[in-house]
Amino acid sequence: MSLVLRILVLLALSTGVYASDEQRLPKWELGVGLSAFSLPDYPSADQDQTYVLPFPYIIYRGERLKAGRDGLRGLLFESGRWDLDISAGGSLPVNSEDNRAREGMDDLNVSLELGPSLRFKFIDTPEQKIQLRLNLRALLAADDFPSLDYEGWLFNPELRWRQHYGERYVLGSSLQLRYGSRDYHNYFYGVAPRFVTASRPSYQAERGYNSAGVSAYAAAKLDRNWRITASVSYYDLHDAAFNDSPLFRKNSGAYIGFSISRILWRSKTTVGPARIDDVAL
Repeated sequence: MSLVLRILVLLALSTGVYASDEQRLPKWELGVGLSAFSLPDYPSADQDQTYVLPFPYIIYRGERLKAGRDGLRGLLFESGRWDLDISAGGSLPVNSEDNRAREGMDDLNVSLELGPSLRFKFIDTPEQKIQLRLNLRALLAADDFPSLDYEGWLFNPELRWRQHYGERYVLGSSLQLRYGSRDYHNYFYGVAPRFVTASRPSYQAERGYNSAGVSAYAAAKLDRNWRITASVSYYDLHDAAFNDSPLFRKNSGAYIGFSISRILWRSKTTVGPARIDDVAL
């Protein structure tokens, strides 16, 4: 599972709050934060990594381009309860020499997941949102940065809920399913003949079911500039299309994260509630 994002997990961990209908907010806000999170080397890995990293706090309330808790979004189409945008996720690199299952294999590079997201809004009020998102993303790996290599696609239906409590607190959760292409699964779980060992046979993954997951987060505004957030995600890989891979070690896993951030700069230009409402801070 990509933590919404792993390479963009730092952005995904940034937080803010809802503004009332009468209030206008800066078009953009910039700051810095510190994030601590723990996640498996890759989904089904039996080794975890813990990171403590600085990250840029970015909020942008553009008419078509938006940035916030959901990462970077580009709105392509909007009509009533439906809209279509571009969403992004990603993953952090994995040094194969530090992972027992992958020792001697190529590293997993920094990657980007990018593609369209079709959203249906069951409930869409300033206080509460329930949305079905149908995400289709291409996996682009930085094998020779800054060039990106296509490594397959992922279909990721997602049901999201978000609730604002006044102007200081936000709770949210999501349920997800993931279905991947053959190339996508091979990127993480395939074993080429040159990497075969006595305990690691050659393996080619197939297209099919990837995983199911649930996540939750809580965010709070301490004052005008300081924000904190905590998040947890759990994924289940039982019956995954690649569960016979020699790199498949666990049927489930979890991500845990915490961050604190401070806004340093705000634009003098402000936007009204219509622009604010669609940014999940």
